[in-house]
Amino acid sequence: MAEAGVAFPQVFVVDAQAGVPPPATSPQPRHSPVSHRVLYLLVTLALCGVAVEACFIYRLYSPDKNAFGSTSSRLLGEQGDSGMGLKDFKDGRGDEVLPTEMSSTTLKPLQASAHLTEVSMPVQEDGELNWGMNGDAFVRGLEYKAGTLQVQRAGLYFIYSKVSFAEPSCSLFKHTVQRRTPRYSRSLELMKATRFSCRRPKPSEPGTLNSYLGGVYHLHSGDCVFVKVENHTLIRHHDTTDNFFGMFMI
Repeated sequence: MAEAGVAFPQVFVVDAQAGVPPPATSPQPRHSPVSHRVLYLLVTLALCGVAVEACFIYRLYSPDKNAFGSTSSRLLGEQGDSGMGLKDFKDGRGDEVLPTEMSSTTLKPLQASAHLTEVSMPVQEDGELNWGMNGDAFVRGLEYKAGTLQVQRAGLYFIYSKVSFAEPSCSLFKHTVQRRTPRYSRSLELMKATRFSCRRPKPSEPGTLNSYLGGVYHLHSGDCVFVKVENHTLIRHHDTTDNFFGMFMI
């Protein structure tokens, strides 16, 4: 305990020395310089693209002076023939159609062809079909004789034939296209189709069928082509579209 009458110095409490505050940092930019350069480059490219597109549009819709010059030169060159020059063109008379010389073209000769219709009824016993010249029938560049078409010029020919016949009742019907040539002693079969049936058609059904043959063959001058059938009594003919025979050169 302190003694009475003795003076003591005052006691003060002092905090420890505080540290130095950190220096203030400068604010960082939001975007780096690299991103700015990339952005400027993209904007520049976009503006260049717009400028190029504008140039194309301008050239597209601007009048073509070269075309006008070539037209003027052509008109001046033809002034002696047509009586109209550059002055007439500028005055508004250039809309007149100038006479032009037709280029000479050589027409190809018509190819050999034939189309025969209307089978002569009744069909002869050997089954060879004779044809009429009614309807759309014609012969050009070939010779028709006794049901045959004789070739006058060698080459490739498309041959076709259609016949209509009653449905056979347990019998065979055969449709052929044949060629007769001086180089062989007998006829050569080019195409054939056969039909055999034992089904009896119902009374409500017409029971008429048809057969079509067609193909490309190389024929020589003098060859004869004709149509022949077996069981010829089944042939049916009502109009020119039921039966026909023809060929044409290709």
